[in-house]
Amino acid sequence: MKARKALSTIAAVLILYFALSAQASAAVTHTVKAGDWLSKIAKTYGVTVEQIKQYNALKSDTIYVGQKLVISPDTKYVVKKGDTLSSIAARHSTTVAKIKSRNNLKSDTIYPDQVLYIPSASAGSVSSGSSSGSTAGASSSTGSKVVKDWPSVTYTVKAGDTLTSIAKKFGTTISKIMQYNYMDSGEWLNAGQKIAINGYAPRNYAVSPGESSSAKRVGKLVDWFLDGKYLIKRNDVFTVTDVATGLQIRFKMMGGMNHADVEPVTSEETTKLKKLFPEWTWTPRPVVVFHKGINFAASLSGMPHSYDTVTNGVDGHFDLYLHNSKNHGENVSQSYVKQHLANVKIAAGR
Repeated sequence: MKARKALSTIAAVLILYFALSAQASAAVTHTVKAGDWLSKIAKTYGVTVEQIKQYNALKSDTIYVGQKLVISPDTKYVVKKGDTLSSIAARHSTTVAKIKSRNNLKSDTIYPDQVLYIPSASAGSVSSGSSSGSTAGASSSTGSKVVKDWPSVTYTVKAGDTLTSIAKKFGTTISKIMQYNYMDSGEWLNAGQKIAINGYAPRNYAVSPGESSSAKRVGKLVDWFLDGKYLIKRNDVFTVTDVATGLQIRFKMMGGMNHADVEPVTSEETTKLKKLFPEWTWTPRPVVVFHKGINFAASLSGMPHSYDTVTNGVDGHFDLYLHNSKNHGENVSQSYVKQHLANVKIAAGR
């Protein structure tokens, strides 16, 4: 009787385990509600209308209540204790190489609670004439080889440009542009952004994912333009540790070209942020960002401003600078920028 009860308990645990695993690794979808429209949904998930239309074979912007839309065809998987890239690849009928390429991993090292995106079976079959969200078999690595200079052909993105239009303009493919600019599936371009066309954009590879197992109060000095922006990307969620107090807050990167625009992920995280900034202020603090197993020396301002994407008890987003980050606009005080850059060095222990 006891043995039967024990077997029943084990079976129940296994069923729950696999159910939770299936739930955690489901592709991102959205069920259309009254008042939804494509651009609103796209903004909510940080994707483009073109991507949603591509993934769902939509011929127009018309959607209807109750319709289930695929937001990202890639599977989102949270690493558990005991997982290896080989076991994850086998579970999802893919390869270690594809997972490493999709997540910009330079080694086979992974850690519990790390978020991985597992390429969908159709990810490599998108044609070069598809929308700007195409993966097209893109690789985001040069084999960790340092790239010092821009290639002979570059382009500054204009408003309205897409990967499709730029590829057509230069007679190349979406996959090549994504590869040369270390882009992942779901990324899009910003007006004013400089991109590489016929070779890799400059990159240092000064740090590697998985080199740290926990958040620290001292981080590495990582150049934003040569490494940081390729490792901290739109919609990533990460931990920020205040150097002076050790307080840790979870943020989401909303976007940003010259530095990261970030938001506390919940109202509870905003409450913690208010402990660092009892009154909102532009004066920044030295912090360390822990993301992908890397500790980045950084600087965080305490003034919410402009638009936001998260309901978290505060309107606006916050500025986060890494080494050599710049301001977004010409009217920003350079003394403010210098405060950030000085804080980054403090966070690096210098």
